[in-house]
Amino acid sequence: MCSKSVLAALFLVAAMPVYSQSAPAAIQSVWRVDAGGGVSAYHDDFYGQGIMEGATAWIDVYPNRGPHFLHPLGVEVEGRSTIFGGPKPNPVGPSRYTTSGEVTYGGGAIYEWRHFRNFTPYGKFLWEQGIIDFNVYVPHYSRDNRSLWAPGVGFNFRIMKHVLIRADYEHQWWQRLFEDHQIPGTGIAIQPRGITLGAVYQFNRLHLKGEIKEK
Repeated sequence: MCSKSVLAALFLVAAMPVYSQSAPAAIQSVWRVDAGGGVSAYHDDFYGQGIMEGATAWIDVYPNRGPHFLHPLGVEVEGRSTIFGGPKPNPVGPSRYTTSGEVTYGGGAIYEWRHFRNFTPYGKFLWEQGIIDFNVYVPHYSRDNRSLWAPGVGFNFRIMKHVLIRADYEHQWWQRLFEDHQIPGTGIAIQPRGITLGAVYQFNRLHLKGEIKEK
């Protein structure tokens, strides 16, 4: 009986270094952050065929946690200002209506298709707040703001280890513009849509570590 106890004790002592070596030195969570910007051209869908130009910036965060099929799911935060190019006059009956630009900002979900080495298509759905400037010949009414939603698709193409180029298409839905004002077309919905071409810097495999304290 004594010999069995001694053998058991020796086994535990021998196993302890093996166990301590197999224990991880840190808990590691791998995130990915993409930051980028580009130039945009958007059809304003405002009583005609105006084109708005400007710039867009975005940040995408991919936690890469949970089941494997959820790893391509991330969160995008985006801001866009298409205020360049001057007013876009469009004849409507006896009047002329113009829009001079939009500003939008918001965020939502983005999902990548990670089945190619350098080419990564994606789809996204954003909820945003928008501000639009215009001239509809109503005194003291030249700006409106609304919530809007915007699905989009695009792709990233890797040209360097951490640098990619992006082509993005987005289609916005603005609801109930002018509903509180006595003008022709009150309560209309507009659907601006356009493309953005830009570059992305990828902070790949960003590590967050927490040390394990052994007792």
